[in-house]
Amino acid sequence: MNGDFDIIDLVISLLDITVIIFIEDEPLIGIILALLLKIVCKDKLIRILLILLVIVLGEVMGEE
Repeated sequence: MNGDFDIIDLVISLLDITVIIFIEDEPLIGIILALLLKIVCKDKLIRILLILLVIVLGEVMGEE
């Protein structure tokens, strides 16, 4: 097995896909957001937290 496998990278990728799916009206915005987070944020934990914040805010704003 490859010792370079990192579960956090997998989680970040799944969260990026989740953001794109949750932003139903404009999926291009979700793709741009995921790319910007990848470029700007080098710390993986902070990136996961920001993606989760976007998901939660998208759900809250979608209910109104």
